[in-house]
Amino acid sequence: MIIANDNNRSFTRMDVNCGVRFKLNGSNDLKYGTLHNLSAQGLSFHTKEDLPQKTQLFIEVNSGGLNVPPLMANAYVLRCDEAQNGEFEVACSMQISA
Repeated sequence: MIIANDNNRSFTRMDVNCGVRFKLNGSNDLKYGTLHNLSAQGLSFHTKEDLPQKTQLFIEVNSGGLNVPPLMANAYVLRCDEAQNGEFEVACSMQISA
C-alpha cells in the first residue's frame, strides 16, 4: 500500500527494536545488530561492523512469536555512518525473500 507522507517515501517506516542477523554475500559468518526501523523497501540497524556502500547482505529478523515467520531479505547497503559506542548505523534497501 502506498501512503503519502512529508518525506517523499512510498512506504511508512515502523520503529522496531529487536535483533537482526546478517551475512555478507558469499560468507557464512553470521554478524549481529539491532534493528531500528523497517519499511516495505528498506531497514536501518546498528552493528559493530563498518559496511561499505553497495555491500550485498542477507538479513534475517525474527518476530519473536511462533505464529509469524522470520523476515528474510536480500539487502544492499545504502550508507553506513559512525554512531555512538563504536557502532555504525547502516541503512539498506531490501528485497524480501519468499
